[in-house]
Amino acid sequence: MRKIQRVINGIFRLLFGEFNGVQVFLYPMTLFWWMDSYDFYYAMTGLLTKQRHLFPLSIFLLLLLYVLFLIIKNSSAILKENGRNTETEKRSLYAMVINLHKILLIAVLAVGLVYVLAAFLKYYYAIHIPLKMFFPYIFRGFSVFLIIFYTLINTWTKPFRLGGLSMNRSIVRVRRQYRQHPELYGMHALVLVMMIVIGSFIYNLMVLNLFYPVVGAIGFSPDLFMTVPSSIPALLYDIFILGVAFMLSNLLFSPIVMIISFYSDKLHPHLQLAGNAKNNAETD
Repeated sequence: MRKIQRVINGIFRLLFGEFNGVQVFLYPMTLFWWMDSYDFYYAMTGLLTKQRHLFPLSIFLLLLLYVLFLIIKNSSAILKENGRNTETEKRSLYAMVINLHKILLIAVLAVGLVYVLAAFLKYYYAIHIPLKMFFPYIFRGFSVFLIIFYTLINTWTKPFRLGGLSMNRSIVRVRRQYRQHPELYGMHALVLVMMIVIGSFIYNLMVLNLFYPVVGAIGFSPDLFMTVPSSIPALLYDIFILGVAFMLSNLLFSPIVMIISFYSDKLHPHLQLAGNAKNNAETD
C-alpha cells in the first residue's frame, strides 16, 4: 500500500510539481493543441448560443478544476511521498487550503466590484467597458501570478519545512532572512521568473514547430474529441477532456520544469547563506 501511495504521489509531483501548468496560461495553444479544433469550436459555439443556460455552470466547473489543481500542486510540495506525514505537515496543508480560498474569495469579490462598476458606468454614463475582452487576460495573468507565487513560497520554505517547522513558522523564517538579505531573494525570484517565461516560450515553439509536424507526418493524431454541451453529462465530459489535455500538457512540459528547478535551486537564498556561513567558519 505504501508503494502504491509513493507512486501516486510521484505522479502528482511530476504533473503538478513546482510551476508545472503555468505554460498553459502563458500559451493556451499548448492546451488546445491536444484537442480537435472543430469539436472545440462547436462546443464553445454551443455554450454561447443554444446552450447559454449551461455557460455559468461551465465557468463554475472550470474554476473548481483550477482550485483542485492549485490544492494538489501545493499538497504535492508539502506532503511526503511515503505518506508518513507529521501533524505539522498536515496543519501546513490545511493552512494552505484556507489561505488559498481567502485569496480566491478576494479575487472573486474584486471581479464582482469591477462588474458592478462597469454596469453602473454603462447605465448612467453610457460608458461601455469590454469586460469580456479583458477578463480572459486578467484570469490568465492572475493564474500565472498564483502559480509562481506558490512556487516561490514552497521553494523558499522547503529547507525550514524539512527541518520540521510548519509552513507558517517557515514563512516567518523566510521573512526574517528576506529583511536581512533582500538582494538574494530578489535575484532568485527574478531569475526563476525569467527561466519560467523562457522555458514556456521554448515549450510553445516545440509544440507548434516540432511535435505537431512530427505527429502529423507519422499519421498519429493526439486530438481529444469534445462534444456539443447539449446536456449536463455532455458538459461534464467536455470539462473532463479539458482536464485530460491539461495533464498531457503538464506531462510534456515536466522535463523542462525539472531542468529549470535543478538550476534555480543552486541560487536558493538559504543555501547561499548557509554556504557563506560555512566558508566564514572555515576561514576563522
